[in-house]
Amino acid sequence: MVILSILVSSAFYAFAAQQSATVPQPPSGIFGRVVNIETDEAVRRAVVKVYTSRDQWDEFTDSDGRFRFPALAPGEYTLIVHRDGYTDRAYKVERSDFDLQKELRIQLHPQGVITGKVVDGLGQALQAAQIQALATRTRGGRNPVLTSADTNDLGEYRLSGLDPGTYRLRAMYRDGRASELDPTPVRMATSYFGGSERAAELTVKAGSVTTGIDFVLNPVRPVTVRGTLHTETGVLAEPATLWIMGLAGEGGHNGTGKDGTFEISDVGPGTYTISAETLNRSAPLFGIATVEVHGADVEVIDIVLRPIPKIDCELRVERGGSVDLKQGSIYFTRTERVTALSMQIGHPDNNGRFTVALIPGEYSLSFDEWSSKLGVQSVTLDDKPITNWKLQIDGSLEAKKLVIVLESKPRP
Repeated sequence: MVILSILVSSAFYAFAAQQSATVPQPPSGIFGRVVNIETDEAVRRAVVKVYTSRDQWDEFTDSDGRFRFPALAPGEYTLIVHRDGYTDRAYKVERSDFDLQKELRIQLHPQGVITGKVVDGLGQALQAAQIQALATRTRGGRNPVLTSADTNDLGEYRLSGLDPGTYRLRAMYRDGRASELDPTPVRMATSYFGGSERAAELTVKAGSVTTGIDFVLNPVRPVTVRGTLHTETGVLAEPATLWIMGLAGEGGHNGTGKDGTFEISDVGPGTYTISAETLNRSAPLFGIATVEVHGADVEVIDIVLRPIPKIDCELRVERGGSVDLKQGSIYFTRTERVTALSMQIGHPDNNGRFTVALIPGEYSLSFDEWSSKLGVQSVTLDDKPITNWKLQIDGSLEAKKLVIVLESKPRP
């Protein structure tokens, strides 16, 4: 009886162990599915990246659009999904996603496509013309290029990878003189779709294909623009840097002025602004002129340079204890770009004071990450409140005072 009892007990524990091994363990980590938001179809071979400030994990979606990170410990993560032809999607993983063990549903917007053709005035295809999709909102006085494509031998282009939104399209063409030893004459042309004076805005929807966005360019030889530099009292005796920029994005390159004269080459037809600025940081001078170029050298441009207004700035912390103001930076970004550098940066001293020279015009005011420790209570220029973080600087040389009142945020 004792032997039988031992055998029964052994059989029971063996059966229990087998049953325990076959019971599914509770799932861990996170898992989900990536789908096309327009069709609800699976997005295969999408890259799914999960990361923290220290670590990163990567997976691909399978044939059903699914992914899994079983080894992740519960916590907070950032999840990014990327697939060519779709807009990237970010998702904030919370601790609750681990507790619920629910499939994360990540929806991707398919990107749009614009196609067209570029020809010259005779209808001949232009190969290697570059088509640029520009943002409609300016950054630092210019519309940033978001993506671009070149035309093929038939003058055709396909501009893909466009997130849903509104764009302006610009065509730029240049051929000839690939090197200093190449004698082929340079020809160039630039144009916005819809015209340089009032560029058309094209709306791209998710997954859309917009066709027939064609350009007609008339490449011509570039010319040289020459002129003189003056102050209000006579010829400019010190060196100056120059910047030329056209309405359709032509130019965008530097020149130099010396002994009161300047010369800028490789300028195609169009309407341009030419700015000149001296290199003297203690007493800088600035001037600007407009020029029309129609295929012949321009010799009569005269730019008068005047002192750049200086702004005395002060940071004040009214509540919240001591703050190291010297660690921060304040950015002044000009709405309309007229120089190669459209941003000026203010660096406060230990007392929160600094001086910045700003060319007349409108500026956006912003701070770096240092401001996350502070709250901005008010901003005034000559005791007048500043709204929408916009500063309007006139050409007056009278002393200007910018005061930024801060409040130190309490620590959590």
